[in-house]
Amino acid sequence: MKILQVVPESESCITVYFDNNYSLTVDLKGALRGAVYTQQEAVAGDSQRPSGCKVIQFAPRSSKMSESELPRIILHDLVEKRQTEAEINYIGYHDQLTSLYNRAYIEKIIFELEQTNNTVLSLIMIDMNGLKLTNDVFGHVQGDRLLAAMGQVLLKVCRQTDIIARWGGDEFLVLLPQTGSIACEQVCKRIREACEQEGNLSVRLSAAIGAATSESGKGIAKLFVVAENRMYSDKLAQSRDVRVNLIADMEHKLHHWCFENPGHSERIQDWGIAFAAFLGMASAPAEVKLLKQLAALHDIGKVAISGEILGKRDPLSADEWEIVQRHGEIGYRMAQAIGEPKLAEVVLAIHERWDGTGYPAKAAGEQIPFLARMFALVDVYDVLTHERPYGTVKTQQEALNEIAAGKGSQFDPALTDRFLEFMAGYWPD
Repeated sequence: MKILQVVPESESCITVYFDNNYSLTVDLKGALRGAVYTQQEAVAGDSQRPSGCKVIQFAPRSSKMSESELPRIILHDLVEKRQTEAEINYIGYHDQLTSLYNRAYIEKIIFELEQTNNTVLSLIMIDMNGLKLTNDVFGHVQGDRLLAAMGQVLLKVCRQTDIIARWGGDEFLVLLPQTGSIACEQVCKRIREACEQEGNLSVRLSAAIGAATSESGKGIAKLFVVAENRMYSDKLAQSRDVRVNLIADMEHKLHHWCFENPGHSERIQDWGIAFAAFLGMASAPAEVKLLKQLAALHDIGKVAISGEILGKRDPLSADEWEIVQRHGEIGYRMAQAIGEPKLAEVVLAIHERWDGTGYPAKAAGEQIPFLARMFALVDVYDVLTHERPYGTVKTQQEALNEIAAGKGSQFDPALTDRFLEFMAGYWPD
């Protein structure tokens, strides 16, 4: 065991540190107080003692000591203490979810880089797309999976010398020492490509990216500003594509995971536009666009409900029915997240009833948006006349009779009369 350091605690007490794992506290008491001792410093080349270590030797005054005069020696195991210190240090400088460095570490390392770095330095800032949508629709567990996936992408494409951190929320940061602008752009390209290859997530992994380079390694604060501005410019430039991709992903999930009848969206889109024209509604591009979106996404909230519930042929339990009723609210949040507030309002109200017994808000009568009241008739008719997990297919007349029976309770009575008149024109007697 090698002595590394001796620390005088008081006139009669010292602590001796051995190796890196143990320390020894010695209370000299009366026996050794005033004793003759020497303090030697090990010299280089001494194989028994590391260079620079302090060694204390004691010479007691007497060979006969009472029990009260005996030295008190306490051996401290420092292994656990150092492990705890290491864990605290790790937690303080790492993000718990992704295991990447955190903002505190970056702020610490920036100061060191400013003082010591004289070579080229690049910085990449990354802002994930779709995290809020994922959290709102699929829950924070799925949102955490998205964040963890981004962390793994960065670890995979960056070098060991790069400093990767979760900057906060849905933002990440990479410091690339001794990396010029061309090499930095290559890293950005690899990040985008690696994101495209990630699968099995609630939404596709993508991000806005901005980079900046300092040829001298100085002015890191300015690098942050430049990289962040470029990142936001990139986010704006790709916002439309991100929105289109999100809608396409949700439609795909709806059609393939949620027992959506093939052709349902297309049929109610055609009938919805035709019924709107029959009612004399203006066929302005914005209204046609909204009707098309409504046809495609009116049940989009179902993507957050398990297929086991959606495909169940037996009656739903009270808990299962409560889960199903949430899909209007989920669809509302999804439409808001993709920047379609008008669509969101209609999606939320699709399952309200004229008599106020619908869901989720139990809105009644004209509290329900007109487009939702109109669209509900088209949607219900198509559902009744096509195959579904929880009911038998009805004939055209049986479906129209059921809709007529819901006049004034489920459906707007005036619109119901107009819809029956409209459908009679489709299949005249």
